[in-house]
Amino acid sequence: MENSRPMSRRRRPPSLFWPVILITAGVLFLLDNLGLLNINFWQLWRLWPILLILAGLDILVASRSWLGNLFVLILTLAVIAGVVILLLTAPQALGPIAGQEVEHVSEPLDGVERARLEIDFAAGQLAIGRLEDSPLLVDGELKLATSAKPVWQAERSDAQANLSLRYTQSYQSWGKGDEWTLRLSPQVGFSLEFNIGAGGAKLDLTGLDIRDMKVKSGVSGTQIRFPARGQFSAEISGGVGALEIEVPEEMAVRLEIDRGIGAVHLSDRFKKEGAEFVTSDWLTNPNRIDLKIQVGVGAVTVREP
Repeated sequence: MENSRPMSRRRRPPSLFWPVILITAGVLFLLDNLGLLNINFWQLWRLWPILLILAGLDILVASRSWLGNLFVLILTLAVIAGVVILLLTAPQALGPIAGQEVEHVSEPLDGVERARLEIDFAAGQLAIGRLEDSPLLVDGELKLATSAKPVWQAERSDAQANLSLRYTQSYQSWGKGDEWTLRLSPQVGFSLEFNIGAGGAKLDLTGLDIRDMKVKSGVSGTQIRFPARGQFSAEISGGVGALEIEVPEEMAVRLEIDRGIGAVHLSDRFKKEGAEFVTSDWLTNPNRIDLKIQVGVGAVTVREP
C-alpha cells in the first residue's frame, strides 16, 4: 500500500494594503497636529475612489501570490507618495470646492442683547468669526455643494433672540461639502451650540461675548479660539478627529478631559489637580472658562495663541 501524503495547502500571503493605509493615515494626522502639514482631511476624502481601486486590486491580485502582494504594495506606496507630494507642492488642488449655489443669511441687531444660536452642519467647512462695525446680529455666506438648502430661523422676544441654521431635509454629499462662513456681533451675549457631522470647523470667538457653548462633532478636525474675556462654560465632544484649542493667557481655565485613543498636549500653564487640569489663576481671575472635552479617537491640543 502506497503511503499517501495529504496535499498541502498553499499559504496565502498576508495583505499589506490595510496596514500601510492605517500607518499612512496616522502619519498624516501626526504631521498635521505638529503643524508640518496643513491638511484638509475632508477634501482629501475626495480621493476615496482611489482607495476602492487599490482595495479591489488587493483582493484580486495580492491574495494570489507574494509577487502580486508586492505589486499592490509598490502601487499603494506610489499613490501615497503622489498624494503627499501634491499636499506639499500644490495643496490648492485639494482645496475647498466652489459651491453650486451661494446663499446669504443675515439678521439685524435691533436692540438684541442676548442670543442663542444653534447650527446643524452636515459636512464640509464651517467658519465662525466676528463682525466689525456692523448693524447686524449675524451675517453669513453659505456655499452649497448640493441642491439641499439649509433653513435660517429667527425668533425674537424683547432683547432676546433664538436663531438656528439647519437642514430640514436629507443631506447627501459624496466627496463634496458645504462652506459656511458666519460672523457674529460682539455687542451681544451668545449661547452657542454647534452640531458638526463631517469635515472641518474653525471657530474664532476672539472678541465675542460668549455665555455658554456646546460643540458636538462626528468626523471632524476642529479648531477653536476662545476670547480673552468672559466667564462661561464650554463642552466639546467628538467622535474622530483632531481638536485644537487656543486660550489667551488672560483667560483662566479649568479643564476636564475624557478621551479614548489619542494624545493630549497641554501648555505649561496647566497643573493637574485630581481628575482636572487647572491654571494657577483659576480662583482669582474673573475671566475664566470651565472646559469639558470628550473625544473618542484623535489628538487634543490646548495652548496659547
